[in-house]
Amino acid sequence: MLESAIPQTESRTRVLLQVAEYLSRPQQFMTVAEARAAFRHTLERAHETSIVLTANGEPTAALVSFATLEAMRGALLHLLVTEMEASLARVQAQMASTPQAEPTSEAELEVLVDNAVRRARHQSTLPASHNP
Repeated sequence: MLESAIPQTESRTRVLLQVAEYLSRPQQFMTVAEARAAFRHTLERAHETSIVLTANGEPTAALVSFATLEAMRGALLHLLVTEMEASLARVQAQMASTPQAEPTSEAELEVLVDNAVRRARHQSTLPASHNP
């Protein structure tokens, strides 16, 4: 099992490094009209750097290669799963360190239910002005 975990960890690390390297590259800003006019060239450039498409001078979209998008999705998923696992471990540790209450017996549950039913019946018989 450990042998299969090592390549998976190395693979994840490699993907994270690839994403980090890609994101460290400068972005190329281009108007939508420019991208449309040279679409093939724009797609080729997307393999080298992220292309930020602008409309009226404002960024509106980005083009990245599909491989980069998949690497980003995988890296994000890995980070989310890692954080969820860490969060679960923290909750489990907290639960383990919290003193546990004695379980409620069946007789105690019956008394609690009977009291709740009595209160509900009593509330339903009161005039509307007495119900909060």
